[in-house]
Amino acid sequence: MKRNLFIALMALSSATTFAAEMNAGKIHFTGEIIEPSCVIEGDSGGTDYTVPLGTYPTSLFTAPGIETDPVPLSITLKDCPLTSDGLAAVQLTFTGSTALTGSNTLLDVSKITTGGTTAATGVGIALSPDGHNTEHLKFDGSEGQVYIPLSTNASDNISASFNARYISFAQTVTAGPADADLTVNILYR
Repeated sequence: MKRNLFIALMALSSATTFAAEMNAGKIHFTGEIIEPSCVIEGDSGGTDYTVPLGTYPTSLFTAPGIETDPVPLSITLKDCPLTSDGLAAVQLTFTGSTALTGSNTLLDVSKITTGGTTAATGVGIALSPDGHNTEHLKFDGSEGQVYIPLSTNASDNISASFNARYISFAQTVTAGPADADLTVNILYR
């Protein structure tokens, strides 16, 4: 019995020794931690944009789903990091109030800067990537909607183009200011 135990222990120790000798190489992990640096290049050197959508009569909106002509806009980013293996693009997400429209793709309108006493009702604002006017972006912070490739040149600005428009969501649209604010977030993933 002692002999069998000795043979079993020797077999186990040689397997352990064999496993220790199987070191075939190493894996090196590389990467970089960066400070978020992209800044939106807005109106007059600031970080905010103002996009005039125009003036429309209530008679245009004869049913839910009536759209105004698209108004082009670009979101330009400056001072972004350079493209790398771990970060080829930045992602934009959008958040804004949608409680009145009942749709996460249609911004509520209100009186922000346009003159008037009561905001328009029955209409909201939609935003689409340029060339994809039927694809409305979500305003609930959803990821995976807009990616902007980073540049290989430090002095380059990068941008994404969009179209904004009013869309009616109710049978009746009332007159008034139809302003909205949309928050743009930049994700580094």
